[in-house]
Amino acid sequence: SAAEAGAKIACVQREATPSSQGNMAAGVDLNQTSEAGKQALISYLIKLADHRSNRALLEAWADNSFEALSWFREAASAGGIEVNPDEPQADRVLHINGYDVYLHANTYFRIGHDEVVKAIAPIAESAGVEFFFSCPAQQLVTDESGRVTGVVCEEDGKNVLFNASKGVILATGDYQCDPEMVAYYCPDIKEFPPCQMNRTGDGHKMGMWVGAQLQDLPFPTMMHPQAFCWFHGPFLFVNDNGERFMCEDTWVQGKSLAINKQPNGEAWSVFDANWPTDLVNGLPYGGGMFWDSFRPYGSDLELAPEYFKTQIPLYIEQGMAYEADTIEELAGKIGCDAATLTATVDRYNGMCEAGEDTDYYKEKHRLMAIDTPPFYGVRTGAWFLATLDGVTIDTNMHPCDENGDPIEGLYLTGNDSGGFFSVSYPNLLTGLACGRTMTFGRRAGMLAATGQA
Repeated sequence: SAAEAGAKIACVQREATPSSQGNMAAGVDLNQTSEAGKQALISYLIKLADHRSNRALLEAWADNSFEALSWFREAASAGGIEVNPDEPQADRVLHINGYDVYLHANTYFRIGHDEVVKAIAPIAESAGVEFFFSCPAQQLVTDESGRVTGVVCEEDGKNVLFNASKGVILATGDYQCDPEMVAYYCPDIKEFPPCQMNRTGDGHKMGMWVGAQLQDLPFPTMMHPQAFCWFHGPFLFVNDNGERFMCEDTWVQGKSLAINKQPNGEAWSVFDANWPTDLVNGLPYGGGMFWDSFRPYGSDLELAPEYFKTQIPLYIEQGMAYEADTIEELAGKIGCDAATLTATVDRYNGMCEAGEDTDYYKEKHRLMAIDTPPFYGVRTGAWFLATLDGVTIDTNMHPCDENGDPIEGLYLTGNDSGGFFSVSYPNLLTGLACGRTMTFGRRAGMLAATGQA
C-alpha cells in the first residue's frame, strides 16, 4: 500500500521468507450496513471488552475494513491464490439491537495467510518494495525532536542503519515467544507453548524504548479450545476427574479460559448418538471452533453436523476421542473414575428431564440428555494463539507517549498495536483480529507514504 502511494519501501524482517499467520479476516460491508448498524456492532464489541476499547479505533476498522479486504483479495488473486470457494462464513448477517450488520471475510482455510503473503511478495517487489530477510530490527533511531527517522537492523552479524524519511512501520507480531514478557504481562498463559516462531515482542520493545506506552491492563489473549479437537458443542463438559465445571453454552474463548483452570488444562465434551440432532437443536451456538463463534446471532450452522460426521471418526482414530457403549466404559477410555462420571451424567440427565440446569443454569434448549448409546468423549484443551495487547495508538496509527501525544515518524499495526482489544478476544465475530491487522496495515502504509498525520 505504501509503495502504491509512491513511497520507496525497505521491508526488513527477522524471518528468511515472508511470514504471516491466520486463516480469515473479517470486515463490515458498508454498502449494505447502515451507520446505525455499524455503531451497534462497535458498541457490542466494546461491551465484550468491558468498555475498555478505544471506540475511535473500532470505527477506523469498520470504516476501512471492506476496502482493505477487497484490496488484499485482489492482491492475493494476482499472486495466484483465491479465497475458499463457497465458504459459508464469507458473508453473513448479524442482528444487533434491531439492526442488520453485513459482514464479509476473506477466507483462506487449508491455505493460510502465510502462503498468501508469500504469493503477494513478488507483486510488492514489482511495485518497488525491496525485501531484506534474516534482517531483524534492533532499535529505532530518533532525531532531537523525538521523531523516528530510521531503524537499526542486524544483517550478517553487522548493524545496518535504514534511514526513513517518511516513517517506520512496526509490524512484528505479538510476544508469545518471549517467556519473560508472557510471564509479566499475561501470567495466566505462561505455561502454554507458543504456536508461532520468533514472535518476541520486538515491536513492543522498540516502541517503548522511544517513549510509547502500552495499553492499560488487563491484557487480552487469543485462546481457542482446539488444542486437540475442534468439536465440542454446547454439550456436557467434564474435567479429567469426570466432574462438570462450567456452563457450556458460552463462546469458544470463554470455554478456553474455563478449561485452562482444570487439572492438566484439559476437558472432555461428552454426548451421545443423538449429537447431530442435538447440535442443531442447540443453535445458534453451534458446535465447533468456527460455528460456535457466530453466537448469538446465527448463520449457516446447519452445515456443522455433516462436517463433523466426517471429523469425529478421525478424532477417534487419532486417539483424541472415544466411543463406548456405556458411560462406565467411556470413563475407562478417557481415564476418569467411572462412579464419578456416571454420577455426573445421571445428575445432568435429571436436570435435562426437569428442563432446568440448577447447577450452572445453561439455556434450557441446550439441555440435551446423554442416554442413547454409543456415547462419546471428545478431548478439548485451550490453545494459545497470540497476545493481543500492544502499544497505544491513535487513529493515524501513531504510538502515543505518556502524555497521549503521537510519536511522529512511527506507525504501528497488527499485534504491535493496542487499544482495540481488551480483557479477552471477542471471537463471536470470527476473523476480527486478522481483519483489524489487514485494515490497519493498509492504513499505516498509505498514511506513512503520503506524510499525513
